[in-house]
Amino acid sequence: MSEPLDALSDTAESAGEAASEFATWLASGSREALVTLGITIVITIVLWFTRWGLIHLMRQLPRNDDYSLSAIFNRIVRRFRLYFMLATALLIADRIMELPQALSTFSHILFVITATLQAAELLQEAAISSIRRQAIRNPQDASTLASAVNLIKWFINLVIWSFALLLILDNIGANITTLIAGLGIGGIAIGLAAQGMFRDLFSSLSIVLDKPFQVGDTVRYDDTWGDIEDIGLKTTRIRSRKGEQVIISNTNLLEKEIHNMRRMNRRRIETQFGVIFQTPPEVAEAIPGMVAELMKGIQGIAFDRCSMSAFGPSSLDFDLVFYSLNPDFNRSMALRSRVLLALFRKFKEEGIEFAYPTQTLYVSGVDNLMSARVEAQTSEDALIVEGPLDVEPSES
Repeated sequence: MSEPLDALSDTAESAGEAASEFATWLASGSREALVTLGITIVITIVLWFTRWGLIHLMRQLPRNDDYSLSAIFNRIVRRFRLYFMLATALLIADRIMELPQALSTFSHILFVITATLQAAELLQEAAISSIRRQAIRNPQDASTLASAVNLIKWFINLVIWSFALLLILDNIGANITTLIAGLGIGGIAIGLAAQGMFRDLFSSLSIVLDKPFQVGDTVRYDDTWGDIEDIGLKTTRIRSRKGEQVIISNTNLLEKEIHNMRRMNRRRIETQFGVIFQTPPEVAEAIPGMVAELMKGIQGIAFDRCSMSAFGPSSLDFDLVFYSLNPDFNRSMALRSRVLLALFRKFKEEGIEFAYPTQTLYVSGVDNLMSARVEAQTSEDALIVEGPLDVEPSES
Protein backbone atom coordinates (compact mmCIF):
# COMPACT_ATOMS: atom_id res chain seq x y z
CA MET A 1 0.00 0.00 0.00
CA SER A 2 1.29 3.47 -0.91
CA GLU A 3 0.24 7.07 -1.15
CA PRO A 4 -2.32 7.89 -3.89
CA LEU A 5 0.07 9.79 -6.18
CA ASP A 6 2.76 7.12 -5.85
CA ALA A 7 0.20 4.41 -6.50
CA LEU A 8 -1.09 6.21 -9.58
CA SER A 9 2.47 6.61 -10.86
CA ASP A 10 3.33 2.95 -10.23
CA THR A 11 0.06 1.78 -11.76
CA ALA A 12 0.50 3.95 -14.82
CA GLU A 13 4.04 2.62 -15.25
CA SER A 14 2.90 -0.99 -14.82
CA ALA A 15 -0.05 -0.48 -17.15
CA GLY A 16 2.23 1.07 -19.75
CA GLU A 17 4.64 -1.84 -19.61
CA ALA A 18 1.75 -4.33 -19.72
CA ALA A 19 0.16 -2.53 -22.67
CA SER A 20 3.50 -2.55 -24.54
CA GLU A 21 3.94 -6.24 -23.80
CA PHE A 22 0.34 -6.93 -24.82
CA ALA A 23 0.81 -5.10 -28.13
CA THR A 24 4.05 -7.02 -28.80
CA TRP A 25 2.30 -10.28 -27.94
CA LEU A 26 -0.56 -9.56 -30.36
CA ALA A 27 1.91 -8.51 -33.08
CA SER A 28 3.77 -11.77 -32.73
CA GLY A 29 0.97 -13.51 -34.57
CA SER A 30 0.94 -16.52 -32.28
CA ARG A 31 -2.09 -18.75 -32.29
CA GLU A 32 -2.96 -17.84 -28.69
CA ALA A 33 -2.76 -14.12 -29.46
CA LEU A 34 -4.98 -14.41 -32.53
CA VAL A 35 -7.58 -16.48 -30.67
CA THR A 36 -7.61 -13.95 -27.83
CA LEU A 37 -7.99 -11.09 -30.29
CA GLY A 38 -10.81 -12.92 -32.07
CA ILE A 39 -12.67 -13.64 -28.83
CA THR A 40 -12.31 -10.00 -27.75
CA ILE A 41 -13.68 -8.69 -31.06
CA VAL A 42 -16.60 -11.15 -31.09
CA ILE A 43 -17.65 -10.37 -27.51
CA THR A 44 -17.37 -6.63 -28.19
CA ILE A 45 -19.62 -6.96 -31.27
CA VAL A 46 -22.14 -9.01 -29.26
CA LEU A 47 -22.23 -6.37 -26.51
CA TRP A 48 -22.61 -3.58 -29.05
CA PHE A 49 -25.52 -5.31 -30.81
CA THR A 50 -27.13 -6.00 -27.42
CA ARG A 51 -26.95 -2.28 -26.69
CA TRP A 52 -28.38 -1.48 -30.13
CA GLY A 53 -31.24 -3.97 -29.63
CA LEU A 54 -32.20 -2.51 -26.27
CA ILE A 55 -32.21 1.02 -27.69
CA HIS A 56 -34.38 -0.13 -30.61
CA LEU A 57 -36.75 -1.86 -28.18
CA MET A 58 -37.06 1.27 -26.06
CA ARG A 59 -38.15 3.26 -29.12
CA GLN A 60 -41.19 0.99 -29.49
CA LEU A 61 -42.46 1.66 -25.97
CA PRO A 62 -44.92 4.52 -25.33
CA ARG A 63 -43.24 7.72 -24.21
CA ASN A 64 -45.23 10.52 -22.60
CA ASP A 65 -42.29 12.90 -22.29
CA ASP A 66 -38.49 12.99 -22.18
CA TYR A 67 -38.51 11.82 -18.57
CA SER A 68 -40.83 8.82 -18.74
CA LEU A 69 -39.36 5.52 -17.56
CA SER A 70 -38.75 4.30 -21.12
CA ALA A 71 -36.98 7.57 -22.03
CA ILE A 72 -34.77 7.42 -18.93
CA PHE A 73 -33.88 3.78 -19.57
CA ASN A 74 -33.11 4.62 -23.21
CA ARG A 75 -30.65 7.35 -22.14
CA ILE A 76 -29.02 5.04 -19.59
CA VAL A 77 -28.51 2.30 -22.21
CA ARG A 78 -27.02 4.84 -24.61
CA ARG A 79 -24.44 5.68 -21.94
CA PHE A 80 -22.77 2.27 -22.29
CA ARG A 81 -19.44 3.15 -23.92
CA LEU A 82 -17.32 1.19 -26.38
CA TYR A 83 -14.24 1.35 -24.12
CA PHE A 84 -16.15 -0.49 -21.40
CA MET A 85 -17.28 -3.14 -23.89
CA LEU A 86 -13.70 -3.68 -25.05
CA ALA A 87 -12.40 -3.94 -21.48
CA THR A 88 -15.17 -6.39 -20.58
CA ALA A 89 -14.48 -8.50 -23.68
CA LEU A 90 -10.74 -8.55 -22.92
CA LEU A 91 -11.36 -9.66 -19.33
CA ILE A 92 -13.63 -12.48 -20.53
CA ALA A 93 -10.98 -13.53 -23.10
CA ASP A 94 -8.40 -13.55 -20.30
CA ARG A 95 -10.57 -15.90 -18.25
CA ILE A 96 -11.03 -18.20 -21.25
CA MET A 97 -7.45 -18.23 -22.56
CA GLU A 98 -5.58 -17.82 -19.23
CA LEU A 99 -3.19 -15.16 -20.48
CA PRO A 100 0.27 -14.58 -19.01
CA GLN A 101 0.46 -12.77 -15.66
CA ALA A 102 1.46 -9.38 -17.09
CA LEU A 103 -1.33 -9.44 -19.69
CA SER A 104 -3.86 -10.63 -17.13
CA THR A 105 -2.85 -7.75 -14.82
CA PHE A 106 -3.28 -5.28 -17.66
CA SER A 107 -6.79 -6.58 -18.49
CA HIS A 108 -7.80 -6.43 -14.83
CA ILE A 109 -6.57 -2.85 -14.33
CA LEU A 110 -8.23 -1.75 -17.55
CA PHE A 111 -11.54 -3.33 -16.56
CA VAL A 112 -11.53 -1.80 -13.05
CA ILE A 113 -10.91 1.70 -14.37
CA THR A 114 -13.42 1.50 -17.25
CA ALA A 115 -16.09 -0.21 -15.10
CA THR A 116 -15.78 2.46 -12.42
CA LEU A 117 -16.03 5.29 -14.94
CA GLN A 118 -18.96 3.59 -16.65
CA ALA A 119 -20.82 3.03 -13.36
CA ALA A 120 -20.28 6.65 -12.34
CA GLU A 121 -21.66 7.86 -15.66
CA LEU A 122 -24.73 5.64 -15.39
CA LEU A 123 -25.42 6.70 -11.81
CA GLN A 124 -25.09 10.35 -12.78
CA GLU A 125 -27.62 9.98 -15.60
CA ALA A 126 -30.05 7.96 -13.46
CA ALA A 127 -29.91 10.39 -10.51
CA ILE A 128 -30.40 13.57 -12.54
CA SER A 129 -33.11 12.02 -14.72
CA SER A 130 -35.00 10.77 -11.64
CA ILE A 131 -35.00 14.24 -10.10
CA ARG A 132 -36.20 15.80 -13.34
CA ARG A 133 -38.87 13.09 -13.69
CA GLN A 134 -40.31 13.98 -10.29
CA ALA A 135 -40.27 17.70 -11.07
CA ILE A 136 -41.58 17.55 -14.64
CA ARG A 137 -44.94 16.20 -13.51
CA ASN A 138 -45.90 19.73 -12.53
CA PRO A 139 -44.61 22.75 -14.50
CA GLN A 140 -44.58 24.80 -11.31
CA ASP A 141 -42.25 22.26 -9.67
CA ALA A 142 -40.05 22.31 -12.77
CA SER A 143 -39.65 26.07 -12.47
CA THR A 144 -38.83 25.67 -8.79
CA LEU A 145 -36.22 23.03 -9.53
CA ALA A 146 -34.75 25.04 -12.40
CA SER A 147 -33.34 27.58 -9.95
CA ALA A 148 -31.41 24.81 -8.18
CA VAL A 149 -30.67 22.41 -11.04
CA ASN A 150 -27.08 23.57 -11.58
CA LEU A 151 -26.28 23.28 -7.90
CA ILE A 152 -27.95 19.87 -7.74
CA LYS A 153 -26.01 18.59 -10.76
CA TRP A 154 -22.77 19.91 -9.27
CA PHE A 155 -23.45 18.19 -5.96
CA ILE A 156 -24.39 14.88 -7.64
CA ASN A 157 -21.30 14.98 -9.85
CA LEU A 158 -19.07 15.77 -6.87
CA VAL A 159 -20.37 12.85 -4.81
CA ILE A 160 -20.41 10.27 -7.63
CA TRP A 161 -17.02 11.11 -9.13
CA SER A 162 -15.39 11.38 -5.70
CA PHE A 163 -16.52 7.85 -4.91
CA ALA A 164 -15.36 6.72 -8.35
CA LEU A 165 -11.90 8.18 -7.79
CA LEU A 166 -11.60 6.60 -4.35
CA LEU A 167 -12.71 3.25 -5.73
CA ILE A 168 -10.13 3.38 -8.53
CA LEU A 169 -7.36 4.32 -6.11
CA ASP A 170 -8.34 1.54 -3.72
CA ASN A 171 -8.33 -1.08 -6.49
CA ILE A 172 -4.90 -0.09 -7.81
CA GLY A 173 -3.34 -0.46 -4.35
CA ALA A 174 -3.29 3.10 -3.04
CA ASN A 175 -3.69 3.83 0.67
CA ILE A 176 -6.77 6.02 0.66
CA THR A 177 -7.20 6.19 4.45
CA THR A 178 -5.38 9.52 4.68
CA LEU A 179 -7.23 10.86 1.68
CA ILE A 180 -10.61 9.86 3.13
CA ALA A 181 -9.70 11.45 6.45
CA GLY A 182 -8.70 14.68 4.70
CA LEU A 183 -11.88 14.73 2.64
CA GLY A 184 -13.90 14.02 5.76
CA ILE A 185 -12.38 16.92 7.68
CA GLY A 186 -12.82 19.23 4.70
CA GLY A 187 -16.42 18.09 4.27
CA ILE A 188 -17.17 18.70 7.94
CA ALA A 189 -15.69 22.20 7.75
CA ILE A 190 -17.70 23.06 4.65
CA GLY A 191 -20.83 21.50 6.14
CA LEU A 192 -20.55 23.52 9.34
CA ALA A 193 -19.95 26.74 7.42
CA ALA A 194 -22.89 26.23 5.05
CA GLN A 195 -25.17 23.97 7.06
CA GLY A 196 -28.09 26.41 6.88
CA MET A 197 -27.85 26.66 3.10
CA PHE A 198 -27.58 22.89 2.66
CA ARG A 199 -30.50 22.26 5.03
CA ASP A 200 -32.73 24.61 3.07
CA LEU A 201 -31.51 23.14 -0.23
CA PHE A 202 -32.39 19.60 0.80
CA SER A 203 -35.69 20.83 2.23
CA SER A 204 -36.45 22.43 -1.15
CA LEU A 205 -35.67 19.13 -2.87
CA SER A 206 -37.86 17.32 -0.36
CA ILE A 207 -40.77 19.64 -1.15
CA VAL A 208 -40.31 19.19 -4.91
CA LEU A 209 -39.92 15.40 -4.76
CA ASP A 210 -42.27 14.47 -1.90
CA LYS A 211 -44.85 17.15 -2.80
CA PRO A 212 -46.46 17.84 0.61
CA PHE A 213 -47.83 20.97 -1.09
CA GLN A 214 -47.52 22.79 -4.42
CA VAL A 215 -47.82 26.33 -5.69
CA GLY A 216 -51.49 27.33 -5.50
CA ASP A 217 -52.36 25.06 -2.56
CA THR A 218 -54.03 26.49 0.51
CA VAL A 219 -52.17 25.47 3.67
CA ARG A 220 -52.42 26.13 7.38
CA TYR A 221 -49.72 25.82 10.03
CA ASP A 222 -49.66 27.29 13.54
CA ASP A 223 -51.68 30.52 13.23
CA THR A 224 -50.88 31.11 9.54
CA TRP A 225 -53.42 30.35 6.81
CA GLY A 226 -52.83 31.21 3.16
CA ASP A 227 -52.00 30.23 -0.43
CA ILE A 228 -48.57 29.02 -1.57
CA GLU A 229 -47.21 31.60 -4.02
CA ASP A 230 -43.65 30.41 -4.61
CA ILE A 231 -41.32 27.61 -3.51
CA GLY A 232 -37.75 28.84 -3.75
CA LEU A 233 -34.35 27.36 -3.15
CA LYS A 234 -34.24 28.66 0.44
CA THR A 235 -37.70 30.00 1.33
CA THR A 236 -41.39 29.49 0.61
CA ARG A 237 -43.71 32.48 0.16
CA ILE A 238 -47.31 32.29 1.38
CA ARG A 239 -50.05 34.85 0.72
CA SER A 240 -51.89 35.10 4.02
CA ARG A 241 -55.69 35.36 4.26
CA LYS A 242 -55.15 38.79 5.77
CA GLY A 243 -53.35 39.92 2.62
CA GLU A 244 -49.72 40.09 3.68
CA GLN A 245 -46.98 37.82 2.30
CA VAL A 246 -45.48 35.40 4.81
CA ILE A 247 -41.91 34.22 4.07
CA ILE A 248 -40.60 31.17 5.91
CA SER A 249 -37.49 29.03 5.35
CA ASN A 250 -38.13 25.62 3.83
CA THR A 251 -36.49 23.87 6.78
CA ASN A 252 -38.69 25.60 9.36
CA LEU A 253 -41.80 25.04 7.26
CA LEU A 254 -41.26 21.27 6.98
CA GLU A 255 -40.86 21.06 10.75
CA LYS A 256 -44.44 22.34 11.16
CA GLU A 257 -47.62 20.30 11.10
CA ILE A 258 -49.00 21.43 7.74
CA HIS A 259 -52.69 21.15 6.84
CA ASN A 260 -53.16 21.15 3.05
CA MET A 261 -56.70 22.39 2.48
CA ARG A 262 -56.53 22.00 -1.32
CA ARG A 263 -56.37 18.21 -1.00
CA MET A 264 -59.57 17.90 1.02
CA ASN A 265 -62.17 15.68 -0.66
CA ARG A 266 -64.96 17.27 1.34
CA ARG A 267 -65.26 19.74 4.21
CA ARG A 268 -66.77 18.77 7.56
CA ILE A 269 -69.13 21.38 9.01
CA GLU A 270 -70.35 21.20 12.59
CA THR A 271 -72.83 23.63 14.11
CA GLN A 272 -75.10 23.80 17.17
CA PHE A 273 -78.58 25.13 17.82
CA GLY A 274 -80.93 25.17 20.81
CA VAL A 275 -84.70 25.15 21.38
CA ILE A 276 -86.59 26.42 24.42
CA PHE A 277 -87.19 24.24 27.48
CA GLN A 278 -90.93 24.55 26.93
CA THR A 279 -90.63 22.34 23.84
CA PRO A 280 -92.65 19.11 24.37
CA PRO A 281 -90.47 15.98 24.76
CA GLU A 282 -92.06 14.26 21.76
CA VAL A 283 -91.26 17.28 19.57
CA ALA A 284 -87.65 17.37 20.83
CA GLU A 285 -87.38 13.67 20.05
CA ALA A 286 -88.63 14.26 16.48
CA ILE A 287 -86.19 17.09 15.73
CA PRO A 288 -83.22 14.88 14.59
CA GLY A 289 -85.40 13.01 12.08
CA MET A 290 -86.96 16.28 10.92
CA VAL A 291 -83.49 17.78 10.31
CA ALA A 292 -82.29 14.64 8.50
CA GLU A 293 -85.28 14.76 6.14
CA LEU A 294 -84.71 18.47 5.55
CA MET A 295 -81.05 17.91 4.64
CA LYS A 296 -81.96 15.44 1.88
CA GLY A 297 -83.45 18.26 -0.16
CA ILE A 298 -80.30 20.38 -0.16
CA GLN A 299 -77.85 19.62 -2.96
CA GLY A 300 -74.11 19.57 -2.43
CA ILE A 301 -74.11 18.23 1.13
CA ALA A 302 -73.88 14.82 2.79
CA PHE A 303 -75.77 14.56 6.09
CA ASP A 304 -73.88 12.91 8.96
CA ARG A 305 -75.88 13.24 12.18
CA CYS A 306 -78.16 15.40 14.32
CA SER A 307 -78.68 14.64 18.00
CA MET A 308 -79.46 16.29 21.30
CA SER A 309 -76.20 17.00 23.09
CA ALA A 310 -76.94 18.75 26.40
CA PHE A 311 -79.27 20.70 28.67
CA GLY A 312 -77.95 24.23 28.29
CA PRO A 313 -78.47 27.11 30.74
CA SER A 314 -81.54 28.25 28.80
CA SER A 315 -81.99 25.72 25.96
CA LEU A 316 -82.12 22.14 24.81
CA ASP A 317 -78.90 21.90 22.77
CA PHE A 318 -78.55 19.93 19.52
CA ASP A 319 -75.47 19.14 17.40
CA LEU A 320 -75.73 19.14 13.59
CA VAL A 321 -72.90 17.65 11.51
CA PHE A 322 -72.78 17.44 7.70
CA TYR A 323 -70.23 17.52 4.87
CA SER A 324 -69.87 19.99 2.04
CA LEU A 325 -69.08 17.92 -1.06
CA ASN A 326 -67.16 20.88 -2.51
CA PRO A 327 -64.18 21.55 -0.23
CA ASP A 328 -63.82 25.19 -1.33
CA PHE A 329 -64.12 27.35 1.78
CA ASN A 330 -66.40 30.04 0.35
CA ARG A 331 -68.77 27.51 -1.22
CA SER A 332 -68.85 25.49 1.98
CA MET A 333 -69.81 28.56 3.98
CA ALA A 334 -72.55 29.34 1.45
CA LEU A 335 -73.91 25.80 1.88
CA ARG A 336 -73.86 26.21 5.65
CA SER A 337 -75.88 29.39 5.26
CA ARG A 338 -78.46 27.56 3.10
CA VAL A 339 -78.75 24.79 5.69
CA LEU A 340 -79.29 27.21 8.58
CA LEU A 341 -81.88 29.24 6.66
CA ALA A 342 -83.75 26.07 5.67
CA LEU A 343 -83.70 24.97 9.32
CA PHE A 344 -84.99 28.37 10.39
CA ARG A 345 -87.94 28.18 7.95
CA LYS A 346 -88.76 24.60 8.94
CA PHE A 347 -88.90 25.41 12.64
CA LYS A 348 -91.12 28.42 11.89
CA GLU A 349 -93.55 26.15 10.05
CA GLU A 350 -93.56 23.58 12.87
CA GLY A 351 -93.91 26.16 15.62
CA ILE A 352 -90.61 25.24 17.25
CA GLU A 353 -88.92 28.16 18.96
CA PHE A 354 -85.19 28.70 19.04
CA ALA A 355 -83.81 29.45 22.47
CA TYR A 356 -81.95 32.57 23.47
CA PRO A 357 -80.47 33.55 26.85
CA THR A 358 -83.31 34.39 29.28
CA GLN A 359 -83.83 34.66 33.07
CA THR A 360 -87.17 34.26 34.88
CA LEU A 361 -87.75 35.80 38.37
CA TYR A 362 -90.36 34.18 40.62
CA VAL A 363 -91.64 36.38 43.57
CA SER A 364 -93.75 35.00 46.46
CA GLY A 365 -94.80 35.94 50.05
CA VAL A 366 -95.81 39.59 49.55
CA ASP A 367 -97.03 40.93 52.95
CA ASN A 368 -99.34 43.88 53.66
CA LEU A 369 -96.29 45.98 54.36
CA MET A 370 -93.11 45.69 52.32
CA SER A 371 -90.05 47.79 52.82
CA ALA A 372 -87.21 47.94 50.31
CA ARG A 373 -84.08 49.82 49.80
CA VAL A 374 -83.35 50.49 46.14
CA GLU A 375 -79.97 51.42 44.88
CA ALA A 376 -79.47 52.42 41.28
CA GLN A 377 -76.17 53.35 39.82
CA THR A 378 -75.09 54.30 36.32
CA SER A 379 -71.68 54.93 34.76
CA GLU A 380 -72.00 58.68 35.47
CA ASP A 381 -73.71 59.00 38.90
CA ALA A 382 -75.64 57.05 41.54
CA LEU A 383 -79.15 57.53 42.90
CA ILE A 384 -80.01 56.06 46.32
CA VAL A 385 -83.63 55.88 47.61
CA GLU A 386 -84.16 55.14 51.29
CA GLY A 387 -87.16 54.86 53.55
CA PRO A 388 -90.25 52.67 53.88
CA LEU A 389 -92.26 51.86 50.77
CA ASP A 390 -96.03 51.56 51.45
CA VAL A 391 -97.87 49.00 49.38
CA GLU A 392 -101.66 48.77 49.41
CA PRO A 393 -102.85 45.20 50.04
CA SER A 394 -104.71 43.62 47.16
CA GLU A 395 -108.33 42.67 47.23
CA SER A 396 -107.40 39.03 47.25
